[in-house]
Amino acid sequence: MKSITENFTIIIEKQKKIGYYFPEILHPPATIQQIVEAEEMLGLKFSGELVELYSFANGTSRDDNPLGIIGLIPIFMFASLEEAVQHYRINIQFEESFVEWDTNYKPENKLFPILQNGSGDFYWVDLNLGTENYGKIYFTNTLPHSPGYTFNSLTAMFETIAECYNSNVIFLDEENYLEDDGTKWAEVCKKNNPNLKYWDDY
Repeated sequence: MKSITENFTIIIEKQKKIGYYFPEILHPPATIQQIVEAEEMLGLKFSGELVELYSFANGTSRDDNPLGIIGLIPIFMFASLEEAVQHYRINIQFEESFVEWDTNYKPENKLFPILQNGSGDFYWVDLNLGTENYGKIYFTNTLPHSPGYTFNSLTAMFETIAECYNSNVIFLDEENYLEDDGTKWAEVCKKNNPNLKYWDDY
């Protein structure tokens, strides 16, 4: 499995090749000081993977373009450290958003939001050290679907995204909006994260 940095580079190269806008709004890497400040503000300790991610780029700029133009994956923006801190503070208080419907499981609150769609849906890195789900990616949403773990790690997440770009599961439509083949997206996610029950419903 390639590293986050390697897969993110593949994603950016593919986006440039198809003429997608995302690379133009990608921020430069975060400094160690910026990362430490984010940790201290939220009382979290970043995983090595999360440090690697923000050492590649510190999120994206939010401009006036619609979500279909500026997402890393369809309609999901890559939050800067500053934005992620704000999202955490606002959204972590809505405890019911984190409870899985069938088991009533809820992760502890050491979670860090990396992707969001502006409508209350988030991908969070689980930073609850010492738990079995440490490092996994938790998805919370406003859709009629239970929250749950969707990727085994940030590395697995970016491996999956890169694979979907390379196999045209993620593509640009006729209006240059980023889209995906939902069925094939779920198939690749399940293949790369076979132990996660989230994908059993697809």
